[in-house]
Amino acid sequence: MKNGIDEISSAFHFPNLSTINLDGYPTSRTVVLRGVNYESKVISFNTDIRSNKWLELKKNKNASIHIYDFKKKTQVILLCSAFLNYNNKNWDEAWGSTKNMSKECYATPYKPSSIIDNPKNIDININNLKNKELDKYKVNFGRVDLYIKSIDWLYLLHSGHRRAQFNYKKQTEMNWLAP
Repeated sequence: MKNGIDEISSAFHFPNLSTINLDGYPTSRTVVLRGVNYESKVISFNTDIRSNKWLELKKNKNASIHIYDFKKKTQVILLCSAFLNYNNKNWDEAWGSTKNMSKECYATPYKPSSIIDNPKNIDININNLKNKELDKYKVNFGRVDLYIKSIDWLYLLHSGHRRAQFNYKKQTEMNWLAP
């Protein structure tokens, strides 16, 4: 997991996040892994607080992460509980460690998923930005911490797949599952 933070070629860099949308349907999208804390069993990503995913997690903190590594023939599904960081220490630290090219994503005047007249308007907006102006867009930035409740691990093997489940309660429970 930790390699997925910096290695863009890692399958773990772009996990798929699933939430329940505001109409009650499951919805998935790709996020960028920004943090891993093994001790706390937390993974983190950044998002625009105007986005549907932020609003969905605000309404229902339950989420899942799906990762498939083709090279390692491994699938990982995490069931998680979200904590939304905004106006706190984790939020400040996450913004401070975000590269300017990523901060530009929060500088658009448009709420994510809103209908726009011309996509070039976004390009023009970004091209007119100066690095010193980026901090004023911190108000659109959010950090999501996903507390892992369980992991379902599947290894595809031609002679017989292997699957295990890890549940994190007071003590870690591990069980082999039929694939």
